[in-house]
Amino acid sequence: MKKHKILIVDDEQSLVYVLKKLLEDEFNIDTASDGEEALSHIKKNEYFAIFLDIRIPKINGMDVLSYTRKLDVKPNVIIMTAQNTMVNAIDAMKQGAYDYITKPFELEEILGIIEKIKKNDNSSDKKIEKSEDFLDTLLVGKSKTMQEVFKTIGKLSHNSVTVLILGESGTGKELVARAIHLNSVRNDKPFIVVNTPSIPSELLESELFGHEKGSYTGANEKKEGKFISANGGTIFLDEIGDMPLNLQAKLLRVIQEKEVEPVGSDKPVKIDVRIIAATNKNLKSMIKNAKFREDLYYRLNVIEITLPPLRERKSDIPILADFFIKKFSNELNIPEKRLSSDALSFIQSYNFPGNIRELENAIRRCMVMSPSSILNSEDFIEILGNGENNLNTDISLKDKKTEINSFEDIIRQKIKNYAEKVKNAEINDVYKSIMGLTEKIIIEEILNLYNFNQLKVSRLLGINRNTLRKKINEYKIDLKKTN
Repeated sequence: MKKHKILIVDDEQSLVYVLKKLLEDEFNIDTASDGEEALSHIKKNEYFAIFLDIRIPKINGMDVLSYTRKLDVKPNVIIMTAQNTMVNAIDAMKQGAYDYITKPFELEEILGIIEKIKKNDNSSDKKIEKSEDFLDTLLVGKSKTMQEVFKTIGKLSHNSVTVLILGESGTGKELVARAIHLNSVRNDKPFIVVNTPSIPSELLESELFGHEKGSYTGANEKKEGKFISANGGTIFLDEIGDMPLNLQAKLLRVIQEKEVEPVGSDKPVKIDVRIIAATNKNLKSMIKNAKFREDLYYRLNVIEITLPPLRERKSDIPILADFFIKKFSNELNIPEKRLSSDALSFIQSYNFPGNIRELENAIRRCMVMSPSSILNSEDFIEILGNGENNLNTDISLKDKKTEINSFEDIIRQKIKNYAEKVKNAEINDVYKSIMGLTEKIIIEEILNLYNFNQLKVSRLLGINRNTLRKKINEYKIDLKKTN
């Protein structure tokens, strides 16, 4: 049986070598280190899959991806990148990438993608739309869960299916809805937000569907409803779980018939609107209790996006905090500030029941109220309180701060003692020797901590696995040795 062909495109030769060894038993493998070489291969061969880095010399990965979408037989393109931003993920999926993975990745992830392609090898051509750079300011996050959200947004760009966004209050449901709209073919049309619980139930039907003049007491003139205002664009129904049952039935008809009937009128108005709904409630439980229509649930839930609470994406907190500091520095016209180590430690241990909205508010208030250029834990305590009920650790803030300070003091004292010893000696590489020794000890200790699992160690250290291997060889660290 003839083997399928796979092309690996990356200028990081060690990564190419590892992927080739992983896949060559099952596939014929071609490799390329730049965009021109990749296109040369693609023009001559049909590929089952292409593993493609975005940042490669001569012709970038996105241009190579764009070229593959014009082929009669389109390969399954998997984008690889260390720059896991929302715009990269969305652009890759919009332009027809099969998947998008961030470095460093596990080899099992590659094998999982291959198996998924085998089961569902039906890649389709997708319309290319240019992403705006400002979209990266809508949603921030590099955690695995948020990357999956970004990929889903990209996949939704070429269609108008209804979407249901689930998540606690403050997780960014409206931002996701807005990002879906801005990445769709409807992005030059209206994006209308309806906050269901904020509108009195007796006025909600008129607000959604409009009314004729004189249709009820106080209806002194004809009104265009939100659905008609959103025609051609997107309507975002926030907190859909609070919608009364009688209106749920009418919304179901709007979805089915693609028309609305204003209050007091017997003439339906045809509409073309994408519906995105969101809720922080358990709709399945509400269905069981006869508080939400099951048929409406399935009409809305064509695609479901679940947003994680901030406490489940702690790795995004430093990124979000930095984003909000820069944002409010510009908005409030004040100098940019930074977080101290104890402040970062505190907000990462705090559970933020109000999620991103609570973090954003805390950063804003600290930026305004703190006279210092450095935001400390005390600044956040004044706003968030001691947070005993919302700290996910048994270590008190005072103990944590003492622990951090004592660690810094220990390092400072050790360096001071060393400097005293060598200050009169003819030594000119103190920096190199201290940094090298420190780096070696850090790597050795973390390797021991994770039982020499290099993937976990590289993630904790914030370096890729190839760099870790170079350091292990450079410092002659014995991988067989354990403490």
